[in-house]
Amino acid sequence: MGEGLYIPPSSNDIQQIRSRTLQKIQAIIASAVANTEGDGSDTYLLLGPIGTGAFKNDKKMIAELFFKVLNNPLMNSYQSIRYAFDQIWFVSTDSHQVFEEVFKNH
Repeated sequence: MGEGLYIPPSSNDIQQIRSRTLQKIQAIIASAVANTEGDGSDTYLLLGPIGTGAFKNDKKMIAELFFKVLNNPLMNSYQSIRYAFDQIWFVSTDSHQVFEEVFKNH
């Protein structure tokens, strides 16, 4: 039987999980940036803690990956990606404190 399009990472390989999750977050943010008009004023980005529900990924790891992606340079500029949006909100009923701590402490 041939390989499928998606091979789930081993739950024991945290580096593989981290790498694949980073790629997913980069794709989500890149898509949002591509759909932002003008200078990003009046543009709100709503995000959720992907992978922390059914997949039970570490909330702090997910928050740190979002922080990393949002602070990367924005397409050949000196500003971070986060400046492509007027506001960024993390919507969650149980992860908001972890995200708040990660973003305040970096």
